[in-house]
Amino acid sequence: MVKVSVVGASGYSGIYLLYALSLRSDLSISFITSRSSEGLRLKDVFPSFTKTSSHLSGLNFTRYDEKEIAKNSDAVFFCLPHGESSSLVKGLLKHNKNIKIIDIGADFRFKNIKIYEEFYGKHSSPDLNDSFVYGLADVFPEKIKNAQFISNPGCYPTGALIPLLPLFHKNAVDEYSPVIIDSLSGISGAGRGLKTENLYCEMEGSAKAYNIWSHRHLPEIREKIEFFFSDGIGPRVLFTPHVIPSVRGILTTVYLKLANGISEETVSGIYESFYGKSPFVSVLDDPSKVDVKNTAFSNNCHIAFEKGKSDEEERFLKIVSAIDNLGKGASLQALQNFNLMFGLAQDSGIPPFSPYP
Repeated sequence: MVKVSVVGASGYSGIYLLYALSLRSDLSISFITSRSSEGLRLKDVFPSFTKTSSHLSGLNFTRYDEKEIAKNSDAVFFCLPHGESSSLVKGLLKHNKNIKIIDIGADFRFKNIKIYEEFYGKHSSPDLNDSFVYGLADVFPEKIKNAQFISNPGCYPTGALIPLLPLFHKNAVDEYSPVIIDSLSGISGAGRGLKTENLYCEMEGSAKAYNIWSHRHLPEIREKIEFFFSDGIGPRVLFTPHVIPSVRGILTTVYLKLANGISEETVSGIYESFYGKSPFVSVLDDPSKVDVKNTAFSNNCHIAFEKGKSDEEERFLKIVSAIDNLGKGASLQALQNFNLMFGLAQDSGIPPFSPYP
């Protein structure tokens, strides 16, 4: 039985990960840590766990003890704000050099440390950065299978890169035209911290763009696209995040210009070759069917696209994707990565679809 610990387990991504772990009988949970809830029982802080499986209902939130966690864990999930997990990894490795780590935070998502530090601040373990594999599980499963350390992608990048990267891999995008990405996210994407702008009275009936030129997920998206260009310079990427009065979900619309000779059938073939056997990515036949309600609470990503119809627009493509920001965008993709790392089926222990309505 695999032993796991969850560090930072009382935030939204941490508690949703615990829910997913509670559905499994092939692993045990050694520690769940929380600064704000240290010493309290899980079921007292989150009463939804009162009647859950016994290996969770009896858990207490503890302080972080690197030696005990390392000795009693085969894998650790970090669900911490940026800047924190990178300061803790070396301590775990000192006590257990074989421990596997899945970081849901941003600390190891960038290959270029300078870009990370420009947007997030000083990095605590730059020497470990190259050891981490970017955990976009449906695109890079083979790399993840052989990895000891995984950096889980951000939620916005997940919703944008799943539809985009296969097209760049097959040189199907005009590299001289901008790629425009608009994403709409539920409020839970901002975390559990108390912020006036996220109060119900502020958000009800509202929708707004924010950080329109400076969101931290923009350089993450750019870096992963630029990987496919030998000179490291890809097309201009314009990204605008929006927050909507919904608890969860991300709806993303991508606008791009196709390379010469790329037909709608070619795009379909590219997606089929990438995702035809994926347990979680589905390509629908109509963009109007892509709806966050159909992916909420799941690890699924729904995609649909449509090419321009007029002579002026026939090389332009619009792609719509939907994911759950806490599921595919965080906790459930982390569990998909865990499955790959331990030689399990990608969908092992992950609910296949969301409830309806």
